[in-house]
Amino acid sequence: MTPIALCSDDYAQNPGIDAGILDLLAFGRLSAVSCFSTSPSWQQTAAPALRERKGQADIGLHFNLTEGFGQTKMPSLHAVILRSLLKGMNADRVQDELERQLDAFEAGYGQPPDFIDGHQHVHQLPGVRQILLQVIKRRYAGHPLWVRNTVPANPAWRGKPQILKYLGGEDLAAGLKISGIASNHGFAGVYGFDRADYGVCFKGWLDAAQPGMLIMCHPATEPYPDDAIAQQRVVEYHFFRSQEYLDMLAAAQLKLARLSSIA
Repeated sequence: MTPIALCSDDYAQNPGIDAGILDLLAFGRLSAVSCFSTSPSWQQTAAPALRERKGQADIGLHFNLTEGFGQTKMPSLHAVILRSLLKGMNADRVQDELERQLDAFEAGYGQPPDFIDGHQHVHQLPGVRQILLQVIKRRYAGHPLWVRNTVPANPAWRGKPQILKYLGGEDLAAGLKISGIASNHGFAGVYGFDRADYGVCFKGWLDAAQPGMLIMCHPATEPYPDDAIAQQRVVEYHFFRSQEYLDMLAAAQLKLARLSSIA
């Protein structure tokens, strides 16, 4: 059985997402959870609920530069990407924000993260990834963790997977290798969040499976307002609760594993 990882993003964004992720964890349908430590609910409700699931999956930081949870004005992803490509990222501010979010994660969860990734993949952008590598090497020298890279598991995939690769996925993967920081071997889960037949997408990703591949997902039990992909989250949740999902893994001779144990 080939080990791969399935990571659910956006934990602590809203109650529907949290309920979906916690339910899937209880049934062993996930092997990683990526968390917003900037969420207003992180310290009081989201983190305590997740602490009860310790040991069931890798738990990591979803580094955030664009999500304000309806309370804080944040820059758009487009603005952040443009600023990074024009070398306009303020290194001190990026480092301060990363340290602040790591502090909040550890205060809520009670231990360092098993991994770090980024909301909308901001962690891989120019001017951000360099700071990320520096902070990890200094702050977690005695605590091994892994970092998500977005290099497509299948090089033939076109469109958004290739965009992510060239927006920093490939460069971050190279930096992680040089720095001796673990990472996934191939990335999948990228699509337009517009497929009622989500299982067809998932089958295509499994066809490219290799040991240590990481698939991202975004399940929720119900849609919440101010969430552009709210309806698709529910589609994903029902797929991962289905027998079809388990049958796909079995047919492909795949098993879920914590990337921290295989990276």
